[in-house]
Amino acid sequence: MSELHPELADGLDVHEVEDGLVVYDLGTDRVHYLNPTASVVLSFCNGARTESDLAALVEDAWSLDAPPTDEVRTCVEQLRSEGVLR
Repeated sequence: MSELHPELADGLDVHEVEDGLVVYDLGTDRVHYLNPTASVVLSFCNGARTESDLAALVEDAWSLDAPPTDEVRTCVEQLRSEGVLR
């Protein structure tokens, strides 16, 4: 896993909804709807945690048998490509 420290990009307006998060990017005028898992991953991205840390937190949040490293990596990559994370 990457040892980068993902964090929320600037210029985003994040709102909690019943089944996840809605993220509005002011700069691009785009809206992103995040499912519960992506919402948890995003909420843990504070610039201090690595992707490995994020996978361990998701493991704990859902009482999994192992950290979902590939899934978290994919989620972080998607959020980065959409401009939600930097």
